[in-house]
Amino acid sequence: MMRCASLLMLLVLACRAQTPALPRLPADTLRAEDGGAVALPPARYHALVRLDSLWARVLPLHYRTLIFDGHVDTPTRMRQGFDFGRRHRRADGHVDLPRMFEGGLDAAFFSIYVPAAYGEGAAAVRYARRLIAEVRRQVAAHADRVALAYTAADVLRLTRSGRKAILLGLEGGHALAGSVDTLRALYEAGIRYVTLTHVNTNSLADASQDRPKWNGLSEKGRQIVREMNRLGLLIDLSHTSDATFFDVLDLTEAPVILSHSSMRALVPAVRNVSDEMLRALARNGGVVLINFFDALVNPHLTADVYAEAERRTGGNLRQLWNAVYAIRRERGLPGATLEDVLDHIDHAVQVAGIDHVGLGSDFDGVFDLPDGLEDVTRLPWITYGLYRRGYTEAEIQKILGGNLLRVLAEVERVAARLQAMEAGSGAD
Repeated sequence: MMRCASLLMLLVLACRAQTPALPRLPADTLRAEDGGAVALPPARYHALVRLDSLWARVLPLHYRTLIFDGHVDTPTRMRQGFDFGRRHRRADGHVDLPRMFEGGLDAAFFSIYVPAAYGEGAAAVRYARRLIAEVRRQVAAHADRVALAYTAADVLRLTRSGRKAILLGLEGGHALAGSVDTLRALYEAGIRYVTLTHVNTNSLADASQDRPKWNGLSEKGRQIVREMNRLGLLIDLSHTSDATFFDVLDLTEAPVILSHSSMRALVPAVRNVSDEMLRALARNGGVVLINFFDALVNPHLTADVYAEAERRTGGNLRQLWNAVYAIRRERGLPGATLEDVLDHIDHAVQVAGIDHVGLGSDFDGVFDLPDGLEDVTRLPWITYGLYRRGYTEAEIQKILGGNLLRVLAEVERVAARLQAMEAGSGAD
């Protein structure tokens, strides 16, 4: 019986060993160019150039750069009847395919967001699968303009062919139902990152907006992290507690991402990242992707505002945004602007370094965006703002997409190495 089990294990490992090692991406990946042409309506293009001649330099840079957003929540709208292939008003959604072309967004992780209310079991898994199926259906309906991507090489291939690349990220580790088998199944279904928690602490890890249960990662969470490394799944630490963040960095063999978080030094929300976390992220080789949500980038939401908001929730931080916006209305506080988002990018670059910062807009996942960043068509203004602040073209290309692409490729290389080691160990 034991000999049969050993032979079966050798066969499994031999099959895994047949998976070829991923090739190293071209040296120009960090520049992350796709060669796209300026896609703004001509009238708008000429109006911008008349306003400031710098636009004549910025717009070609923006559209030839591979722009990669780490967190877009459009799938939830798609599940509710939103036609991704048709242009919509801003009031009806922040991202659709026509506006992706106009805004120059070339690749995006679409969030397979599973609300905490589904719990940690079969219902959450079913919901995730339905959302994945809907994204697949709508992407397939527009195969001449967009396709699903699974690797960094796919992203380059698709965007350089003129199509948009959609990747899938699971938001909410509770949708794994605590199961490595479910993780593997969702990887096979196309998931390429998992946000370990949402607002809820689950069986894997503590969340930033819930009471701690594990003081970071649980033992089951450690098992999931190791398997994510082995499979080549990005580990997303947005929404997790600080303790979870540091536990993962102590354990992971691959760089991590924060798919949609901003700077705690500028806006003291628990959902934001401290400078200590930024420095640790840089040592890990990962990337923080700046969230555009007003509540996370608005400098008028001070420590006093957040302290009062937390007091009003009575410790139930899942209700934090309701409390924050009630206070903002009462005090007549102004909203965030594009310049505030640029300030968060600046701070992240200053603390973590230019190689560890990107964009994670949270488009279609938030109800309040900064003035000047109302939807995906406003992305050229980020490039313009970075250029005006003195960033070089190469630095801008890293922020807009190159850094996230690099991390995705590195996670794939770590997985190939781990799988090769596993196969070699089995052969012995």
